[in-house]
Amino acid sequence: MKHAARAVFLRLTPSGRRRLALEHGALHSQSREPGLQDLDDTGTVNSDGIDVAYYVAGPDAAVAEPRATVVYVHGFTLAAEAYFLQVKHVRRSHPEVRNVLLDLRGHGQTGAVDPDLCTMDGIADDVRAVIHHCAPTGPIILVGHSMGGLCILDLLRRCENDEPELYARIAGLILVSTSIEALSDQGIPQVLALPAADSIYKAVDSSATEVKKFREKAAALLAPSLAVGVFKRPTNYELVEFHAAMIHETPLESFVGFFRDLQQHDELAAAGALASKPGFVIVGDRDDVTPEEQADRICEVWPRAWRLLVHGAGHMVNLEAPEVLNAAIDRLIDAIPEEAAPPATA
Repeated sequence: MKHAARAVFLRLTPSGRRRLALEHGALHSQSREPGLQDLDDTGTVNSDGIDVAYYVAGPDAAVAEPRATVVYVHGFTLAAEAYFLQVKHVRRSHPEVRNVLLDLRGHGQTGAVDPDLCTMDGIADDVRAVIHHCAPTGPIILVGHSMGGLCILDLLRRCENDEPELYARIAGLILVSTSIEALSDQGIPQVLALPAADSIYKAVDSSATEVKKFREKAAALLAPSLAVGVFKRPTNYELVEFHAAMIHETPLESFVGFFRDLQQHDELAAAGALASKPGFVIVGDRDDVTPEEQADRICEVWPRAWRLLVHGAGHMVNLEAPEVLNAAIDRLIDAIPEEAAPPATA
């Protein structure tokens, strides 16, 4: 009876319904919105011993080979489905294009990993493994939001040296609300450095039983701190709850591990790898996590990029102003030379 009453209570709100979906293994059920729908393939791929969850949407069944593949890399404490509006758009605007998403280690359906494995190099390896599995040929457009942008810079830099074939396939990239420098003095790391978060770091080193008991308390503490202020434009409340629910579901180990790496990791060394690639740098003019100054810094080392300032938007441009990111993706797809893309129809 107690469990039934709890289920009824949780169904009263979108975040509660999402919690029930998580507990029953129904995330990415292809029947929810907000969330990913009409997926053509899901599964896991091994990345350094971690089973990384991936999701594929498109191309249409009539297409022999995808014209291109858009690979979406989500931000810290989020999940693949944070891009559901972009996938929905691309399926309409470019049915010949394949959309590939993944839940980075420590996030979403990939789940918890040891904090020592929560690094930029590690998540870049996750992206590489998913690309090899889901999109082994053809042009690639990389889209990274926040930490996901830092991740694709890491991937680009390393591929230029150790996998030139993959580097050559990258036809463009989009950095959304991203920093190219270490975040030790701004944004998310400041939240995680608050005295109130100290107990979270200690809890990860406790017994499994203690961690389980502490998880909900930690989520209740950090989710509001990370969610508040990132939406600046008037936004559908269901989207705000959707965003907060993803934070709630992020394992404690991920907060600790990525916090350590984000404090120190920068990708200024990726400047050389960026030089030959077209793309966009998108930022909201009210972004308090990765502010305009960081977009300017990226453009200093990547002069070929188009800089898009989204007026009135905060850190979650992909949810607050999806039309801006959608248009940037369309433009990069349309810019792929015909000779670089396989036939679009059978």
